[in-house]
Amino acid sequence: MLHGGRRASVAKIQEEQQIQVPTGFKLLVNILEWAPLWCFWLISNVTYAYTAAFAVVVLSFCLTFVRKRLGELTTFPKPLDVIFVVVFGSLTFLSWAYPNNVDTIERYSGSALNGGLALGFLLSWSFGKPVIKGYQVDKLGEEKASHPVLQHIASWLSLMFTAAFASVAIIGAIFYENDWALLFSNLILAGAFLTAYRFYPAYVKDHTEEIASLYRNEIDEWESKYPEISFEKELA
Repeated sequence: MLHGGRRASVAKIQEEQQIQVPTGFKLLVNILEWAPLWCFWLISNVTYAYTAAFAVVVLSFCLTFVRKRLGELTTFPKPLDVIFVVVFGSLTFLSWAYPNNVDTIERYSGSALNGGLALGFLLSWSFGKPVIKGYQVDKLGEEKASHPVLQHIASWLSLMFTAAFASVAIIGAIFYENDWALLFSNLILAGAFLTAYRFYPAYVKDHTEEIASLYRNEIDEWESKYPEISFEKELA
C-alpha cells in the first residue's frame, strides 16, 4: 500500500486525473498538428501531397515557436514537430528528386510515412524525450512532468505509438493494394489514439498505486527533490 505522507504526489495524480494526455491546444494549432496527414486524402498527386504536407508542418512548427515566445508553451521544439519536419521534408525531397520513380513512391508512401513516424517515436523515446512527455511538460511544467508515474505514461504510450505505426508500415508494404489491409491499418491507428487519449489514462487512474509501487525509490527521490511541489491545484 502507498502511504499518504510518503506518496502524497501519487495520491494527487490519481485524484485529480493529471495523467490525462493534455488536449488544451488552441483550435488552429490543434487542427494543424495532424493536418499533414489529411493532405494525402485531399490531394491525389503524391508529390504535391508531400509538398503540401511539408508546408503545413513548417507552418505548425513556426506557430509553435511563436507560442513559445508568447509564453504559452514550455517545450520547443516538440518531439512530434521535429519528427514531422524530418519525415515530410525527406519524403518531399525524394518525390521531387526522383520524378521517374513517382509510381513506386506513391505505392509505398503510406509505409514510408508510417515507418518514419515509428522510427521518430522510437528515437525520441531512446533519447529520453518521448513524444507524449512534450505535452505533459506544457501542461504541468518540467518538474511535475518528471514524476515517475507520469514518465511511465509517457514512455509506454510512445512505445505503443511506435508499435502501431511500425505495424501499419509493414502491413502497407506487404499488402499495399489490399482494401482489407487499409481498413485493418486504420483500425490499428484508431485503436492507438483511443488508447492514448481514453483507455490507458483511465486504466492508469484506476491502477495508479500499483504502477507507483514499481517506482518506490524513484518516487522517494522525486518527492525529496521537489518537496515544495504538490498536485493540489487542478490544471486546465
